[in-house]
Amino acid sequence: MAEQLSDFRPVQPRAASVRSLAVHATSRPFPGFARVTLRSTGDGFEDDFEYLGFDQWFRLFLTAPDGTLDLPLGGLEGWYSRLLDIEEAHRPLVRNYTIRDARRVGEFWELDLDFVIHRSVATGEVDGVAARWALDARPGDRIGVLDQGRIFNVEDHTGPVLVVADESGLPGVEGIARSLDGAPCDYVLEVPEAADRRELVGADPVWNVRTYGEAAGDRALEHLRSRGISADTRVYVVGEAAFVLAARSLARTCGVPKDNIQFCAYWRVGRRAKRK
Repeated sequence: MAEQLSDFRPVQPRAASVRSLAVHATSRPFPGFARVTLRSTGDGFEDDFEYLGFDQWFRLFLTAPDGTLDLPLGGLEGWYSRLLDIEEAHRPLVRNYTIRDARRVGEFWELDLDFVIHRSVATGEVDGVAARWALDARPGDRIGVLDQGRIFNVEDHTGPVLVVADESGLPGVEGIARSLDGAPCDYVLEVPEAADRRELVGADPVWNVRTYGEAAGDRALEHLRSRGISADTRVYVVGEAAFVLAARSLARTCGVPKDNIQFCAYWRVGRRAKRK
């Protein structure tokens, strides 16, 4: 789901291995989103996983085009080489998604993942293999996961904090707000329609709703230009690649040091981005 462009060091998980989770439930909490709740299956995920909160993200291993799920089992190191060792016809598709929330239910973990539903203007069809998987998912379906830790980090910062995101960043933003639990933070957010807005724990975000024909991020950028950004702000911006780079450039123009900007492209118009 994303291409990490920031020089910030992510917070790594204590332990991580490729594991299999099962779909527990699905819902459509907002018009532009499909939610899939995953539950651990007792294969060791319960021992590995530590919920870090904030914008913690996973690599997801989706069923191969032939319908099989052959996972590159093992630890974090070497996962990609193991993936390539799987015969191409059976190789799972890999996408990257942020956890919206996680909780213990008895001895198991449940994880909520929200998938943005973008549709082709020309055909009306849903864009993206992960979004299509989320819409088709049913309880009992399996998926592979690999914990990657989190990017958001303000533990060494005492000044203002600004979080900027389009709809693709909202699941992580919800996790950030929940983890900050009312600590001072400004949020400038953009969605394609008003019904995709939602309450954030302990936060009063500025919502920008774009209109037909506007590019992703245009409304949020307009607001940022009018409000300005103080030079002592820790800026975190995620979303469409061109929007993210424009917001970063604006922050630099406002005097924010590059070392105080955390940014990550989650997608690109016309194609998905890649988190490395």
